[in-house]
Amino acid sequence: MNTRRSLAVALAFTLVSGTLPASLWAGAQQATVSLRGTAREQAKKPYEDYSARARNVQQGQIAGTMALDMFGNFSITGLPAASYLVELVDRNGKIVCTEGPFDMTRQAVRDNVTISCSKVPAAWWLLGAAAAAGITAGIVATGPASGSQ
Repeated sequence: MNTRRSLAVALAFTLVSGTLPASLWAGAQQATVSLRGTAREQAKKPYEDYSARARNVQQGQIAGTMALDMFGNFSITGLPAASYLVELVDRNGKIVCTEGPFDMTRQAVRDNVTISCSKVPAAWWLLGAAAAAGITAGIVATGPASGSQ
């Protein structure tokens, strides 16, 4: 009888915990995430004149900044779980290059971020696709040209 009761309690807990909002679990965990990588290809020596910063994609706010070390590496730690763009910034605060977005809601550490301006960032592809979809929707919504009868 004791085994049945334990099994029933465990089953009830599993069912109830599956119905709790994710925000309650997130608040209870207070997990932080880290973004680590290199910007050697884009920054010029001395690398310490450049910084990498994490920008929260949803809020648009800078969540963390770290100067590059003498090897062109960075490690931005203590970030709340979210999606981030990593920006390479020169000493004047000008954005040199952007990498990402990185979804850090399902992993605690991303340690292979390579900031490279030579390739088109995924964010630009997404923006281009959204613009093309909007143009297509506008054309379809207006129907055929009025001069073709």
